Amino acid sequence: MYINHISKLALLLTLAACSRNSEKPLEAPKSYEEKTKLGFGSLAGPEGLTMSTDTISGRTNDTGGNVVNRYLWQASLDTLKFAPLLSSDGPGGILITDWYQPANAKDRLKIQVRIKDKQLRSDAIEVTVYKQVKQNNGWIDSGIDIKASRELENIILLKAREIRVSSQT
Repeated sequence: MYINHISKLALLLTLAACSRNSEKPLEAPKSYEEKTKLGFGSLAGPEGLTMSTDTISGRTNDTGGNVVNRYLWQASLDTLKFAPLLSSDGPGGILITDWYQPANAKDRLKIQVRIKDKQLRSDAIEVTVYKQVKQNNGWIDSGIDIKASRELENIILLKAREIRVSSQT
């Protein structure tokens, strides 16, 4: 009896969700701009469905189907080798270091690198350097060091270009 009431309620909710009170019938978008504006997309993503793990023109495709630029990934790993690595997500393009304190420094840094695109471009990488300062017997957050973040981005980009050039010769 209880299951019967639940199934009737589910049917009623389904029918209510299907009803529409609009005067104008909806039409499928015809242009790419209309699709983008209305939020239509592909279930497989803009690159389509990928079934292989090949490397194509500087892109590394893992078995999960996500794609990151292999030069940016390798350059990020090489650049951050001075700090202990806390987390690494290759398919997602995320690297996070543990807190690193340079010798004789009163502050420590935590670095997060995010590779946002499969192309080797300056806007394909985002570096965030978090900073803490030692006060009394504890660490106090002092925010994001924007200058250090930009410097690391530039270092990683230069290193990625060097790796790309050396791999093509």
